[in-house]
Amino acid sequence: MSGNFQLSSLRLPHPNLDFFRFNRHEEQTNDAHFTAIVSTPVVVDSIVFSEYIAGSTVDNIVVKIRQEPDMVDAHEAAIAEYVKGQLYLMQYLEYYVHRPRYFLEQRHLLPFGEKARVDLIESYYAFDEPVMLEFLGRKLNSRARTYLPEVAIKTGIPITSCKRQFENIKRIAKQSEDEEGVPLVNEIMEKFALPEPLAMRYAHILFLNINRVDTTKRCLAHFKFADFDFCASILIKYWTTTSSTMTLDDIDEPLTQHAQQLKSLLVENKTNFDQLCVSVRGHINTLVPKAHGSPQSNNNGTVVPAQTLLHILENRTARGTTQLRAILRTSFSLVAGIDASSTLRDVLGIIVEKIVDTFASLGLRSEDMELFYESFAVHAALMLVDQMPDAGPSIQALNRALTGTKLLGRRLFRQKPSLFGPLNKIRSA
Repeated sequence: MSGNFQLSSLRLPHPNLDFFRFNRHEEQTNDAHFTAIVSTPVVVDSIVFSEYIAGSTVDNIVVKIRQEPDMVDAHEAAIAEYVKGQLYLMQYLEYYVHRPRYFLEQRHLLPFGEKARVDLIESYYAFDEPVMLEFLGRKLNSRARTYLPEVAIKTGIPITSCKRQFENIKRIAKQSEDEEGVPLVNEIMEKFALPEPLAMRYAHILFLNINRVDTTKRCLAHFKFADFDFCASILIKYWTTTSSTMTLDDIDEPLTQHAQQLKSLLVENKTNFDQLCVSVRGHINTLVPKAHGSPQSNNNGTVVPAQTLLHILENRTARGTTQLRAILRTSFSLVAGIDASSTLRDVLGIIVEKIVDTFASLGLRSEDMELFYESFAVHAALMLVDQMPDAGPSIQALNRALTGTKLLGRRLFRQKPSLFGPLNKIRSA
């Protein structure tokens, strides 16, 4: 693929036409009419192609090209004709880009190098995160297509580009919907010749959409596409089977069963829970430097890691310990019920409302949350070894359940805007 400026009156036919048809421009009567067919290798201008998939108009593309150093003095009409020719070529190529594997095989009809073909496919299937965010959790049907004008207005992306991105995700979903027992990422890479990072992002989108994971709740309104993409990767990695696709059946059922048992043994059993609290408190106490004054700061006024968490654990009869126990109960209940469509649909909202917000209400930070989950998992595993003859599967389920919850909470915790941010700005002013 090249960005070189090259004028050509070559007009390729659409593959569905049965004959060649070349456009002629209206000329004055004293001018000659002719059609030129150029047999030199087809050149795709990278600038025009990028603007084309972005939905730019001919006039905007002409302005873009005229900003190039070697195009400043070029005639605008000549550039416009060049752009129109390139756009016609790209409309022709779209037929093949919609069929990536077929496009890679057509080496005689379309004389592009292999790298150029791969670059064209990857660029065409790239997407704008604000646009894709609007498609999360939606059915990819005709009703969603009518929503495209609103998406274009909301995101500021031209509607033609929004339509391309919608049709791309719909095409990938349709080609992959019947593939069971095959990793979805591998299936996308095989059928659409996409690089693994991009294929993984599409797999995450489809996982959220097929399972109707709700990303539109009010408590999730401030999160971006990258946050939901990360959350989908955690859900797939820790709470589905190793050969998971995008279907609900691939939620790991043994994991859910172990999570229910772990909740009864480690949280509902008051004796075990109190013993774990003592162990976790002792572990965290070794990590906290001894400081005078407030439990949240040292002599220099800087925040001391885990001091607030330690203070809560030391007051076992206070509200804080009750809240921590409720957090753990929610964590295990969430994993235990993740195979139910209603729980999976609301999983992100539950994480924010019942785990992240509860930690924040106790004055704890994301670092405290991570430390609490990690310390609890370590000492809970030791307890399982003492109380169970074959603790291996339960320990593995414990780590998967709490690690997944911790990572989801950390992402949603850190991205949650502070309620005191505006107030602090006013005070500092």
